[in-house]
Amino acid sequence: MLRMATIGWLRVVKRQAEPAPGISYPVTATFMVAVFFLSAAFIASYVGGLHAPHPHRVPVGVVGPPQATGPIDATLRRRGETFDVHAYPTPDAARRAIRDRDVYGAYLPLQGRLLITSAFGPTASDLLRDTFTRTAAAEGKALSVQDVAPADPGDPEGLVPFYLVIGWIVSAYLVAAIVGLYRGMAAATLRDAVVRLAAFALYAAFTGAAGTLIVEHGNGYLSGGPWLLTGIGAMCVFAVASATAAAESLLGIFGTALAILAFVVLGNPSAGGPWPLEFLAPFWRAIGPWLPNWAGTEAVRGAVYFDGHDLTRPLLVLAVYAAAGAALFLLLAGRSNRVMRFPGPPR
Repeated sequence: MLRMATIGWLRVVKRQAEPAPGISYPVTATFMVAVFFLSAAFIASYVGGLHAPHPHRVPVGVVGPPQATGPIDATLRRRGETFDVHAYPTPDAARRAIRDRDVYGAYLPLQGRLLITSAFGPTASDLLRDTFTRTAAAEGKALSVQDVAPADPGDPEGLVPFYLVIGWIVSAYLVAAIVGLYRGMAAATLRDAVVRLAAFALYAAFTGAAGTLIVEHGNGYLSGGPWLLTGIGAMCVFAVASATAAAESLLGIFGTALAILAFVVLGNPSAGGPWPLEFLAPFWRAIGPWLPNWAGTEAVRGAVYFDGHDLTRPLLVLAVYAAAGAALFLLLAGRSNRVMRFPGPPR
């Protein structure tokens, strides 16, 4: 009796240890290994990109005739790769350059005055203030500082644009991943693909508006251009959602991992957060301008703090992701993701 009970119990244990129909332990292990490497990349990217910001060719203007700017230019250039010096004939020209985001600030040696912008956070403006305080002191002057594009008073670190764009981007790849898991990674038909893209566009419009309302009316940040800000948010969301859907159509669930790698693991650190692009490590500084995270953050700052100046590059990056993602998703409509079909256990 005891022997029969033991045999029965062992059969139950064995049956419970066996994978359910359609489930494979090797495939499960493969996914776990993939997630492990993704998490390792996440840690390496954030630590490597953001742990030690260091200035590299920070663009700064010097205003005045050559005899006044020449010695300052030479002094700054002796500091190696810290600054990229631009000469401007008049203060108005320097202001235009700051508005067009060609430089982070400008020094007027004849007046002992420094023009800065704190909209990018304190890193660049503090560097310029410290540098030119010493320069003015060497000339026997007390430096006066004017912030020509200040950040919101409640956002001294300049982080609200960065976090707003992170929220938009996270929602974008999540909605694409959820729809893909529920409806199938690749659209079943061309009509299904068109409907999904239309749904993404509608979702993007609402999400862009929601983000704008939350930061502007809910918290009092980034006020003054709600329609432009909503449009930028909608572009961010649609670009990332369509690119994620295209990657999933091509690679199945691994396409979702690719989207996380591009838009979270690499995208967030290379967007800089409180640090301008010129303060990031070389790898992240190189890839940042080609990713939606940086493009969205730059577009938000340009729309709110710089009167819509210099939006061409970031909006073009977002438009390329949106157009390429939508086109590839349409082309792959009807694809079965055979690359993702793994054999289940024998039945």
